[in-house]
Amino acid sequence: MSRTPWGSRVLWATGLVTAAAIAAGVWVIDSPNQQRLKRLDGARLSELQALDSAARSYWREHDALPADIQALLEQPGVALSSSDPAGGPDFSYRPLDASHFELCARFDTSSADGPRRAALNEWAHPAGRHCFRRTLARNDDA
Repeated sequence: MSRTPWGSRVLWATGLVTAAAIAAGVWVIDSPNQQRLKRLDGARLSELQALDSAARSYWREHDALPADIQALLEQPGVALSSSDPAGGPDFSYRPLDASHFELCARFDTSSADGPRRAALNEWAHPAGRHCFRRTLARNDDA
């Protein structure tokens, strides 16, 4: 009667579990290029959020939205950029009416892909050019 030793079975099972874990890791983790694109999109969002904050600050100070992005960039004491961190198309700003404006950028990835999607809600975006319609309210006066 021939039996496989118990140690050999454990060794094979451990090898299979290890191989499955490695395969799952490769399948789940983005490629280095995809991770780079997501980091660049994160930098784009940070710049847009800074522009949003500057537009709100301008509005509080002047009781009007700036006419163009240059007026935002020229505010004293504010270091802003309208340039894409990867050299893509510059960000754009456009006032829509007295209490609404738009900030636009081109994104390499969709915010729906990945674990941060719930935290982005109002800054969620698809891949490609996307504009965020922003609303000012009297409670922004604080």
